[in-house]
Amino acid sequence: MQNASFIVNVIASVAIMFTRQSEERYRETCRSEAWALAREAGKLYLGDVRKEGLRPLAMLEPPTWEVRRAVQNEVLTAGMPFSALPVESLYRPWSAARGSNYGAQRGLYLGDAAHHVQSIYDRLGIEVPEAFAASPDHLALLLELVALFIESGNDEAACSVATDHFGWLGAYDEALETRAEKAAAARLFDDEKKAAVCEGVAHLRALVALTGELALAVARPGAAGFEQGRVRGASCLQPSDQQEHLAVCGDVR
Repeated sequence: MQNASFIVNVIASVAIMFTRQSEERYRETCRSEAWALAREAGKLYLGDVRKEGLRPLAMLEPPTWEVRRAVQNEVLTAGMPFSALPVESLYRPWSAARGSNYGAQRGLYLGDAAHHVQSIYDRLGIEVPEAFAASPDHLALLLELVALFIESGNDEAACSVATDHFGWLGAYDEALETRAEKAAAARLFDDEKKAAVCEGVAHLRALVALTGELALAVARPGAAGFEQGRVRGASCLQPSDQQEHLAVCGDVR
């Protein structure tokens, strides 16, 4: 198991990739020292991983800005025909509460998972950015929450979040695979656009695979006792003078 500094740095790089970024921010992320650690993590955790039609390690390297822009616009934007947002509630039964008319339904925001995560933020005095008001259980925020607990030395809390809030990644990967298949057959896309979306989705799926392995590493029994370390790359958690904020550097709108 790698030490805390390594895990937190990798999380800082991976988390932002699940949000919309400007071209400048994307290029900065790809050339950062933290992304070099993400590459190292890929070699450690994804070297033997195989998925049908995908070799995650081979697709982990960030694509060109043109490819990234295409996948952001078509997949990471809510309301688009091929949209697949990395929000836990969308891939879980909405509520376990008795009598709920929507309890077993999936594809809805602000389900039980979101309310549970929001309760954690409230106890910590963390403010969720307005852009994430409907998705406090967005994957970028979940990753940053795990990183926050690891950095603070609360391995038990990090393990709990990793155990309770990352079990939907397989369903999300399947959704991404379906979106790529549909995009490849989309009549409104020319060949260049089809190729760009499919390549961008493959990169997202590689990131999902790495995220799953990181969550397993944190949740695995015996993972407690990390060496405490500070983030060397850019983190999306930015403390203010009075209160800590989950100020994710990208955008989900």
